[in-house]
Amino acid sequence: MPGLECFLSTEGLPQSKEEIQAVLRSPQISQIKCFALGPCGTNIEQASRKWLKETGIDSKSTVELGETPEQCVEMARLVKDEGEISIFWTCAVYYNLFKLFFENPDTLPFFITFEMLLDEMQLATRKELISQVVDARIPEGWKIASHPSPAPLVRYVNGRSLLQTTSNAQAALLCATGQVEACVTTQKAKEIHGLETIHIFGSPPMVFFGGITNWGAKLIKQVYLRPIKDAEYESSQEAELWQG
Repeated sequence: MPGLECFLSTEGLPQSKEEIQAVLRSPQISQIKCFALGPCGTNIEQASRKWLKETGIDSKSTVELGETPEQCVEMARLVKDEGEISIFWTCAVYYNLFKLFFENPDTLPFFITFEMLLDEMQLATRKELISQVVDARIPEGWKIASHPSPAPLVRYVNGRSLLQTTSNAQAALLCATGQVEACVTTQKAKEIHGLETIHIFGSPPMVFFGGITNWGAKLIKQVYLRPIKDAEYESSQEAELWQG
């Protein structure tokens, strides 16, 4: 009906982890472009790079960083060259994941699932401010930068104001450049920006998702079904020989 959407079908696509990885390793897919939340140091970026390496396709893959997961979807849509597919990455605790899913029914946001321990989540500050923190108590009036998803981790911190930002790594950047006094961030982002740890929240397991666009789904389907078609062709040739 006019004005009504339909979800992208999974018919003809590989379903298991092993099948998906085998198709992506095929030489018929020449390049894989991944799009993940930046800047450098986010859990999503780290998960996408680790998945590429474990899948054995990092040599023909790139990772580009976007300001938001929604922007990563739009960046992925632009990949339409022959033999290339795009993968946009999200995370199970992204607070707007339901919107991303229902607002993009022409994609498959959960085509790939990958579990990884979070890069150690922590509350950090600049080196020149760490001496003001005693027993992990935040001084009155400090501003803390955090992505909305992990922000509840500091909801009970007294005497602070919260600045919401686009990612854990961006929170670290805001802290390093003096725009806030502290941040909820990752170990890698803390190291990149030379911050000091106030408190460690931990590294629980997390599920990450790799999504594909309609263009990518069509190419994956072609590669996946081709061996089946080739086998059917060979079987028909054998039948003809026997009949002959």
